Amino acid sequence: MNLERLVVMFEHLDDPNEPRAGALELARVVSRARTIRTRRKWLAAVTVSCVLLATSVGLAVSRPFDRASSAVSNYQFNLAKGPLPLGAPVPATALVDIQFATARDGFALALHRNEIVLAASDDGGSTWSVRNNRLPAGLGAGAGYPGQFEFVGSTGYLWGARTGASAPLWVSHDAGAGWHQAPIGPYVYDASAIGLNVWALAGTCPPAAFSGSSCSVAVEQSLDGGTNWSSLGVVPPKGPVDGRSIELARITTTRSYVLENASGTSDTANWQLAFTADGGAAWTVRPVPCGTAFSLGAEVAASSTEDLWLFCGSQATAGEQSKQLYRSANGGQSWSLVASATGLGTPPPPSIPPDPLPLSGYIAPFTVGHHNLAVASPTTAWLFPARSDLYETRDGGSRWVTVPDLSTAGVADGGLGDITFLSATQGWLSEYGVGLWHTSDGVTWHPLGTS
Repeated sequence: MNLERLVVMFEHLDDPNEPRAGALELARVVSRARTIRTRRKWLAAVTVSCVLLATSVGLAVSRPFDRASSAVSNYQFNLAKGPLPLGAPVPATALVDIQFATARDGFALALHRNEIVLAASDDGGSTWSVRNNRLPAGLGAGAGYPGQFEFVGSTGYLWGARTGASAPLWVSHDAGAGWHQAPIGPYVYDASAIGLNVWALAGTCPPAAFSGSSCSVAVEQSLDGGTNWSSLGVVPPKGPVDGRSIELARITTTRSYVLENASGTSDTANWQLAFTADGGAAWTVRPVPCGTAFSLGAEVAASSTEDLWLFCGSQATAGEQSKQLYRSANGGQSWSLVASATGLGTPPPPSIPPDPLPLSGYIAPFTVGHHNLAVASPTTAWLFPARSDLYETRDGGSRWVTVPDLSTAGVADGGLGDITFLSATQGWLSEYGVGLWHTSDGVTWHPLGTS
């Protein structure tokens, strides 16, 4: 697998907005879980009754995706008191965040009784088992700063787990079995690894706090997979930055972007994009068009150094959020508005057809960006807003359509979701409480581990 090629396409999908929004979304997951536990008891009884009835009349029913049995499986999983034994099976419906190091080796954060465990798969996601049942403190539905993670081979990186007066970066060199704290921080907002070359955005201010005079952001680098670290200096502007609104988008080991809100308050956001072409020695600052009602959150994605996709998000309510999509063909030096979703007090723009983007579902700052957006090329991308369907575009973002395989399966009915790709055609999508799907051609999706 060509790691640099994969990074060019997908390494930009990291997002540090999770400190603020992740707690809200995870809290919703817990609230929803409590509500549907009663339903799942009923579903369990109904399922057993149906099985007995089918047996008595000699019927055999085969369906490609059985939502009732998936719900029962997740309910039974949460009946077991923790900590779960290592190797215990984990249903696909319990996964809230997935990453794949290879086509067969996957890792996932899974929710068990309001606690997060690390699950692993060695068959492409068909089955999962507990890899670590005692992750660093600060993860879970009740945490104020839920974590993010990624794996390169057997080396893993976990950040955002709030521990005391810090939220450090944790590193594993044994496929997630054990973790040690990296000597950087005390707060790590985002991280990204290309082979053994790892970058982390670190500072001294809690991500949940607004910026102050001591809240500048520095790039820390490791060349040996997270063991030894050195500072590459401060990312411009060398001053106050809102620690919740920072996203590291690495293209190669030398070319990277940092999207940040440099205003100190999300209500009057001053978004900017810092770019380095020489591994962090020098940076140039480029404007970001997110403004007025669409300045609350921003997410950036790329298929190459020059081809950038930028989403701007407004305030959200009742499962809907106004959105804008901008495109740049010159690395953010200029932008064009190509699609929007308006309503909620935001009028449609006059320059493009009205509302080709879905109004339903949340993006930044209410979810983490790598959960929402995967870009394969200047023409092809997938958008997975929280509490909504999966949408795809084949024309550069001017037209978006739902993916019928997943819409039928009901992905909009679950909790936290995640989309990740290893190539332009091979990807996975998970939705808490609903299940896990895989595509090998970028077109058709098939359920995995549904029982």
